[in-house]
Order: sequence, then C-alpha cells, then structure tokens
Amino acid sequence: MEFCPTCGNLLRYGNSKFFCSTCPYIARIERQVEIKKKQLLVKKSIDPVVMKDDIPQGPETEAPCPRCGHDKAYFKTMQIRSADEPESRFYRCVKCEQTWREE
Repeated sequence: MEFCPTCGNLLRYGNSKFFCSTCPYIARIERQVEIKKKQLLVKKSIDPVVMKDDIPQGPETEAPCPRCGHDKAYFKTMQIRSADEPESRFYRCVKCEQTWREE
C-alpha cells in the first residue's frame, strides 16, 4: 500500500501510476515488479461472541403478535425521540420472534 505524501490518503492504482483521489498527487511507476511469492490465505472459522440463548429476553407481557397471533411477547422500552416525547416500546414474539414497535 502506498500513501499520499501530501495529504496522507491511500493512493489508488490505475494506468501504470498511483494517484490520490483527494489531491492532485500522481506517482508514475517506472518499472514493473514481478511477484515471486503468492500465499493463499485460508479463512478461519470463528466462534460467535454471543450465542442466541445468552441474550437476555427481557420481561414478558401479553401482547398479540401481528404475524402469528401468539399472545405473549418480550418487551423493552427506549427513549428514541426527544425527552419531552413518550418512550417507544419494542416487542418480540415469544413464539415466532417477530419484532414490532408501539409508540
């Protein structure tokens, strides 16, 4: 990777030159370089940081699900608008996990 000596942004490559997309800096490439070694990178598998069962469900209440009609849902409240407006209540169905909002 090459960086612009003028503004510090990452230089882009095209038409045998490096150029800055922010300022007028251009660096011409005078000779071609042959890549002698290539290394195949293997994608590592990672374990999830949080499992679905580890997420706290929150309190449960009676609220009909708009998708499946089940009458129980988890809920949480959040202040997403200005302080003088009421909180929004978010529901998640216990059965099908559909999420909806009541304002």
